[in-house]
Amino acid sequence: MRRLLKILLFTAAFIFSLYIFLPYREIGKFAMSAARSQLERMGMRVSYSDVSGVDGGFSVHNLRLTGMTDISFGSLTIKPEFAASILSLSPVCNISFSTGSVRLGQVMSFGDGGFLLTYSKPEILLENLRTNGDFSLNGYMTIDTANMKIGHADARLEVPELFAHNMDMLKNFLPLVNEGGKWYLRRR
Repeated sequence: MRRLLKILLFTAAFIFSLYIFLPYREIGKFAMSAARSQLERMGMRVSYSDVSGVDGGFSVHNLRLTGMTDISFGSLTIKPEFAASILSLSPVCNISFSTGSVRLGQVMSFGDGGFLLTYSKPEILLENLRTNGDFSLNGYMTIDTANMKIGHADARLEVPELFAHNMDMLKNFLPLVNEGGKWYLRRR
């Protein structure tokens, strides 16, 4: 019994030490380099000004993704969730962002927000998805990584009055549903 307790304490101390002393800035630079390579193969370009370490993760500053759309963030912070990753046997991380915007013909701010990301082949789950800008989204969705399409989704979508007329056109590309004047991103 004492031996098991010692092993558990040693393991907990080791994991805690890793959490505190990991070089998150270097991990972030490596992760962004890998993400850039992967996204460029898919036809997207990634640019950013800097990567910095933060408590339990890293932040990417002035991040911009361009391809079919143009998405930018003032900062994007990624914090791995080690306990959740071990329990689910899949990578899990908490992602938060500030001053996000998307260009869909016109620039639309989706402000600050975040989500909990879980990656398990062949999909990515985005839970607790929330934004607070002109373009706001609250709910969850999955993304099929093989086809890069939305799998399951249930999220409320609010758009500015000036953009509302474009929603019917976007229904051709996204699983959008209008219920009582409110828009939802929904697929089951």
